[in-house]
Amino acid sequence: MTRRAVRLIWVLTGLCLVAGVLVSAAIWLGAPDRPWQHALKELSTLLDVVALLLWMGIFAIYWARRRRRP
Repeated sequence: MTRRAVRLIWVLTGLCLVAGVLVSAAIWLGAPDRPWQHALKELSTLLDVVALLLWMGIFAIYWARRRRRP
């Protein structure tokens, strides 16, 4: 993968983490009896999982590049 692609994955990871923080803040600051609270919790979890998968992809790319070079 090119450096541009890796940079894009880093940006996507950061955006997922920032969005997850914003959703979590909305959950904490919102009223607990709202019907959309459960959906926000699931969205926050989904964003965290996507960010983790992207980070794992970045790690795999760097690991593959490092192993090719003796």
